[in-house]
Amino acid sequence: MPELRNVTPDEFERWMRVESRAHGNRFNHDPEELRPHFDLTRTIAVVDEGQIVGGAHSHLLEMSVPGGVATVAGVSNVEVQPTHTRRGIMTNMMRHQIDGIHERDEPLAALFATESAIYGRFGYGVGSVHESWTIDKRHTTYNRRPDSPGTIAFVDPADIGKELPDVFRRGTEGRPAVFQRAPHHWERDSRDPIHSQGGQGGIFYAAYIENGRIDGYVNYRTQRPAVIVNELMATTPDASAALWRFCFDLDLHERTDAIKRPVDDPLPWLLADPRRLQRSARDGLWVRIVDVAAALQLRQYLSNDRLTLQIKDDFCSWNNRCFELDGSLEGAICRPSAGSPDLTITVGGLASAYLGAASFTTLAQAGLVDEHSPGVLARADRMFAVQLKPWTPYNF
Repeated sequence: MPELRNVTPDEFERWMRVESRAHGNRFNHDPEELRPHFDLTRTIAVVDEGQIVGGAHSHLLEMSVPGGVATVAGVSNVEVQPTHTRRGIMTNMMRHQIDGIHERDEPLAALFATESAIYGRFGYGVGSVHESWTIDKRHTTYNRRPDSPGTIAFVDPADIGKELPDVFRRGTEGRPAVFQRAPHHWERDSRDPIHSQGGQGGIFYAAYIENGRIDGYVNYRTQRPAVIVNELMATTPDASAALWRFCFDLDLHERTDAIKRPVDDPLPWLLADPRRLQRSARDGLWVRIVDVAAALQLRQYLSNDRLTLQIKDDFCSWNNRCFELDGSLEGAICRPSAGSPDLTITVGGLASAYLGAASFTTLAQAGLVDEHSPGVLARADRMFAVQLKPWTPYNF
């Protein structure tokens, strides 16, 4: 059986190259630039006969949850070499990593899955969903004429780390499943050669400015016949309407494509002919509740109520039990319980309900929740309801 251990300092570059190769890429970064952002005590190297054949890492991050912020183990760099797949290495590595996260008293883990079929068996559930859009510019008329008093101006890429992080923060305030972009990622993006390359495909930044303050920005590129919106962040309805209008009206292009939009984005409701907006949804963030009691105490609840939840968790035995949750807008208390459960739910299902990606009623219809008392599903839906749907515009 291969050995699982931390990566040593002299193995870091080799470990990164193995990770890139496993995902079909060639490693093209300066390892010394990356090294300061990896805590080697949080790395895993899978070593077989002296060769690194797999690995994983987790960053200690903060993620927005309903009513607050939670500490999360942000899982990344997960891979097994093609030469060593189908041998149980991934399962052993996930076991090793989740045990370590639990021992460090980190109640939540989160990741972005390259394949959606991989992580459910380890207790992860879909924590956020996003949409991709495409619309022909002929059908982008608004159902009203927004009176946006601000102006649009381009932002020098060298300045994005100074001017845009506050907009990102204000534009995502109160929305679950958000990670704020790290300062070094803003810096990295500001220096990306894609800003200066010739021909199509370069990235541009434009900001909406009102009363001397930036209230929104768009990051886009052109690939005729499309304008491709990578990120559009707005703090006001005026900023949102003006920035989309700017993208729709760019000359020499026939359509606008957008990636990773929130499922409750207001734009479809602003269009006069919303059917013309082609929308496709997919999973975004995946969440693993490592410590049920601790995680449930980290968020607020929209209605005051008390529920007894039977958690089904075959991967983490410490969660496989009943918990009594007493929650409100002021906070929550959650403790193990010997009482009869109101609901039985899988830990992956609970992860989806936790941030508001799915209601308990929807999960019950999918067979992930059993209701033991009439009306409990509706109570749970009200308790776990969120004003803004979870969205994860930035991948850590």
